[in-house]
Amino acid sequence: MTRHRVDHAAQRYGLVATQDIKLGMMTLLKNILCDQCVNLLPELVSDDAKGNRKRLREQLAIYSFQFKSAPDTFGKQRMALNGKVGGMKDNVCIVLQLGVYFSSKELLYA
Repeated sequence: MTRHRVDHAAQRYGLVATQDIKLGMMTLLKNILCDQCVNLLPELVSDDAKGNRKRLREQLAIYSFQFKSAPDTFGKQRMALNGKVGGMKDNVCIVLQLGVYFSSKELLYA
């Protein structure tokens, strides 16, 4: 289940996704990458097409599971999908995942 979020003060809109949605997005993207089914248009519509293509490749290379140990004996080990390593960002990778995941759902076509 996902929920849309509106931050009126910052005038931003977003998506709040559950852990299951995040895992689903990651799994679907991983599968289509392994099947070599992701293709980029030769000419991206962007003010920096070459830079954005490079940025996507870099972000996909480091985007992975991050495991955090339980804080104590009774705690739970945590797992997160993240590409924010050494100050890098993962926003382009997240957008690709969102596009792949939501375009695969017939009921979500606009």
